[in-house]
Amino acid sequence: MFKTLSRMHKGERGITGLETAIIVIAFVVVAAVFAYTILSSGLFSSQKAEETVHSGVAQSQATSELRGSVLAYKGTANGSDCITKIQFTVGNALVDGREIDLTPPYYLDPNGSLTSPMLDDADDTWTAAGSTVVSIDSADYKEPPRSVKMVVDSGFASGTIAYEALSETFDLSIMNQLTVWVKSDEARVAGDLKLALKYGGYAGTTAATLDIPALATNTWKKCTLTISNPAATGMTSINCVALYSSVAGVAGSTIHLDALQSKFTESSPVTLVAYSDSNIVISEAAWTVDFSGGYEDDGDYLLEDAEKAVITLWLEDYNGSTGTWSNGTGDGDPFIDDNTNHLGANDVFSIQFMPSIGSTLLMEKRIPA
Repeated sequence: MFKTLSRMHKGERGITGLETAIIVIAFVVVAAVFAYTILSSGLFSSQKAEETVHSGVAQSQATSELRGSVLAYKGTANGSDCITKIQFTVGNALVDGREIDLTPPYYLDPNGSLTSPMLDDADDTWTAAGSTVVSIDSADYKEPPRSVKMVVDSGFASGTIAYEALSETFDLSIMNQLTVWVKSDEARVAGDLKLALKYGGYAGTTAATLDIPALATNTWKKCTLTISNPAATGMTSINCVALYSSVAGVAGSTIHLDALQSKFTESSPVTLVAYSDSNIVISEAAWTVDFSGGYEDDGDYLLEDAEKAVITLWLEDYNGSTGTWSNGTGDGDPFIDDNTNHLGANDVFSIQFMPSIGSTLLMEKRIPA
């Protein structure tokens, strides 16, 4: 019997305490990792849910609403009677709601003329200084259909490279920045190239000098140039801009410029106004803003609680000096270009007022007979 029991237990091996501990530790580690994964997923989900709630609250707090009527103004543009501008008033829909940035893309100059932020679209040649060769480049540009190309003379030492007499006089005293697209066939450090803002023409006086930042080789760069003193003498009557350099290293270089614009803020307007009717769509219409009673005491363009902002949408360009309206001149401006597309009696139009945050305010109206 003893032999039989010995044969039954022969070959069986036990498990030591160390092996048991290893197995237990393995189970504990797996359980810990699993628990950490579950907790992390839960925390991530909670965080995302919280962000969604805050985003929804921010959206609702920045909701605008129409206050009062939509007004259409009649005028004569290019010899045709039509609606030249549309005006409406908006306010914050909620008490203690979030402010809405209404920095406008256009403004009225001291003569009451509608003024574009585009100082020069660089679609025409600038005037060369010295032996610089200036031409139009229809193959290399950032804003269609072309840019200004400047081939600097190989003997250039310093001074003006080229300049442009602007098509109108600009009041930049309420601006704080300019933007311009620049490209150089050689790398440039900040300040190698400069823009001079002049009044009294090229032979007049320089009101401000702005350094163009560093440029990479053969790479277009949208440069934001800060006007440090918009209140300087002559800033209300800028009519010429010049590109110049004080270093000889730009000799023989090829430089492109495109779309020189003035701006109120560092970025483009954060609120967009779109216009459409049965004939045309203007995705970024020209508009200006006036707050009830004038600009705020703090001088900003934020639509805050209990304030009202009068938005004027300009369908036709306006010259305050002569009191005349005119059609646009193509895709380079946001105005109606053709008399056949003028807004008139019984026409239906739509306006979308789109702040950067919050819901879009849609207005659809019909012009009376």
